[in-house]
Amino acid sequence: MKKNIALAFFSITFALIVLEIVLRALTQRLAQPTDPKTNWAIVPERVWTEYHPVLGWFHQKNKKAFLKKNGFEIEVNTNSQGFRGSREYTIQKPPQSKRLVVLGDSFVFGWAVHDDETFSSILEQRYKNLEAINLGVAGFGIDQILMSYRAIGQKFTADVVVIGIFSEDFWRSTRSFSDSGYAKPYFSLTPSGELKLNNVPVPKQFELKYNQFPEIIHRTPLERWLIQSAVYRTLKSGFIRLGKNLGWIDPDSTEEWILGRAILNQLIQEIRQNHSTPILLIIPPHRWCLGKKYESIHKSLLRFAEREKIELIDPTEPLREAISHSQLADYYIQDDWHWTVKGHALVSNLIADRLKKLGLL
Repeated sequence: MKKNIALAFFSITFALIVLEIVLRALTQRLAQPTDPKTNWAIVPERVWTEYHPVLGWFHQKNKKAFLKKNGFEIEVNTNSQGFRGSREYTIQKPPQSKRLVVLGDSFVFGWAVHDDETFSSILEQRYKNLEAINLGVAGFGIDQILMSYRAIGQKFTADVVVIGIFSEDFWRSTRSFSDSGYAKPYFSLTPSGELKLNNVPVPKQFELKYNQFPEIIHRTPLERWLIQSAVYRTLKSGFIRLGKNLGWIDPDSTEEWILGRAILNQLIQEIRQNHSTPILLIIPPHRWCLGKKYESIHKSLLRFAEREKIELIDPTEPLREAISHSQLADYYIQDDWHWTVKGHALVSNLIADRLKKLGLL
């Protein structure tokens, strides 16, 4: 009996060693390049943005500029605080009015539409007692969205804070600097699951050239040791698939979602602590409106909203329905894929309907 047990033990050990060697050979990856980044992208928004020590970049104040792209020219204006449009806002909310603060990236900003054609501006024009402060900034990730609320948005005592989330915002949060050379704040997760803020104050443009994608999930020494094992990674991958099938794990299990979920959760907590109502606005890429399936990040956002009991606006199905009766280019700019004026109008209607249900309009 003892000999059989010993033989079985050594056989299993030997098999695991062989499996480890085989899996390492099959999954070996090329080392990341260590050369500094020197080729910087020239982004159109450079003409109205500037360095910001907390956010990385933000809009210049009282700026009039023009976006020239794909044969069209759009005038872009910012007010004295750097917000999209020329309307001014006081820190103190005017009496008998309701106020929205809208956070997000270029979709919220209103890329390639005029100042008065963004969904924020459309809401203000339709409801005279409503302010909708547009804090959208092109290229922002979920980390900068949180930081923009901390640095600017929370000062304005909003009734509602709309958080516009585009799927790429999670990937952007894994970078320490953008392809245009602007450094940015970024968060990482400690082994205990706490958010750690990095890169603040933010270095000046072009100062960072290495480590564009830093470590964002910090692990314990044991986890670092285990992760070196191809067998462990294979077994972990199997358990993750099982967990997804059973509903124990979010459909998206990438590091960018794990980090982004923590950032989003922190943002919602801070909004609620300031006695504002958070509304999560999912911004569907145009590809979501061309098919019936839901991507893992989309499913994870829906699951997150349900779990955190947060108000959710998902324009995916309304956009699919509208496009089915017309064409994609009516709602998404051809070869640019930001919302057209019709796209912004549709989203403004969805937001207005939700505000009415909340008794704010």
